[in-house]
Amino acid sequence: MGRKLKFVLSDLHLGAGPQKRTYLEEFAIDNKLARFLQQIRQESDGEQREIELIINGDLFEFLQVPAVDNYDSAIAYAGDLYLDSSEAASLKRLNLIAAAHPEVFNALSDFIRVETPQRRITIIKGNHDVSLYWSGVKARLREILGASGARSSLLLFAEEFVSREKIYVEHGHQRAEKMNSYHDFLDPRQPTDLSQLFYPAGSRFAIDIFNDLGREYWFFDFVKPMTALIWYALSEDFDFAARMLARFIRHTPALVLSDFTPDETVILADNPWLEDLENSETRRSLADRYAAEADFRQQFHRQMQAYLNDATAIGRDTFPPPAEIATDPLAIGQADQRQQQSALRRAAEEIAREQGARVVLFGHTHCPTQETLETGGIYLNTGCWLPSLCGVSPEIWRGLFDGSRRLTDLKFRLPYARVDYDEENNPNAQLLFFAEEDDLPDSQPEESSKRKQRSFLGKRFAWFTKILTIANNQWLTVD
Repeated sequence: MGRKLKFVLSDLHLGAGPQKRTYLEEFAIDNKLARFLQQIRQESDGEQREIELIINGDLFEFLQVPAVDNYDSAIAYAGDLYLDSSEAASLKRLNLIAAAHPEVFNALSDFIRVETPQRRITIIKGNHDVSLYWSGVKARLREILGASGARSSLLLFAEEFVSREKIYVEHGHQRAEKMNSYHDFLDPRQPTDLSQLFYPAGSRFAIDIFNDLGREYWFFDFVKPMTALIWYALSEDFDFAARMLARFIRHTPALVLSDFTPDETVILADNPWLEDLENSETRRSLADRYAAEADFRQQFHRQMQAYLNDATAIGRDTFPPPAEIATDPLAIGQADQRQQQSALRRAAEEIAREQGARVVLFGHTHCPTQETLETGGIYLNTGCWLPSLCGVSPEIWRGLFDGSRRLTDLKFRLPYARVDYDEENNPNAQLLFFAEEDDLPDSQPEESSKRKQRSFLGKRFAWFTKILTIANNQWLTVD
């Protein structure tokens, strides 16, 4: 039998449908995920290799699914139907997601194999599917996937991370953003009401804005961290950015923050600007000043940076934007994204040193990357199977906000990690991309030719892989 093999995916964000992207449904490539699973099953069978598929957080988008028996995407459901995180409400959400994505659930069920070579699935919960904590939700998922009896041990759930066989896998939200971290992710229930899950400020903010402001821009939820979207919006739509900022402040506690001068502090949550940001008339006045006065723009950025960075940073440096970008919201947003990614890389270094892991894998940021650690190990971020907006140009942001860029204009890869083990049981990991010949239009023959070289009928496993070698995460291609 061939040596064991692992695949790691993250951030699929399966919602309640319909099977097309909307502001509440992000995943619309069920057929591609099914084919990916089919092809790694074929490798398992052909080479008699035992395979474990690890889904590293946010498999499901529970935060954007209302707790109802029958879902209608045209209905604007009340906020309470999203905020109820009880086991009963979570079961309703899982049933809606399963009904919306039968091809995915069937493919996951078919992947599990009891006979030699065995194939198993491990699911790690993330901050968008924390409802996997409930035992009833796990039991229902086992029922849907047919993981009972002899198959029961082949569907595993990890409450926080997987640390074994010289690899470490964790979603990453606990290490990347204060506003998305839990007091106890092993037991994420509300201490004052054990029938409900604790939702951190990031989850409450997400539920609020996804189901309201998210209607305005289809790409709204493709930006991580969410604070970066506020910066990007400032460059093209001050009113939208101001409304987002006001919601953000309402969902985070009042903080006393240094305004980067020795004798001055600012409490943004108690600042008169909060009232101004929530008033349409004063927002227009602020927008005019923001556009016309560089000094006002820089002052606004300094106060905003202070609040956003302090409310979100975990293991990240908190500092004002450098002078050369202090008046450029796009540059500040990109710096915000890089800081989040750097926080996870530093966490990977720490884990590799403390636990001796040869491979550390995170998700959460939606930005795929592969880096060599100081320990000699490998850090991978498996990105997402959604359009990602990591490091895109100002021209693209302009087109997204003015409507000239559509979803169909975006080219996005489908990243995953492949972990092979050698004869000494040491892991070798690569960040790869699932690719098929029909992923690109016929108008791009050169790229289509490259895809054909990676065809499944070509050399072993080259049909759907390409190692990530991008220095600054600018992997998203736009026509």
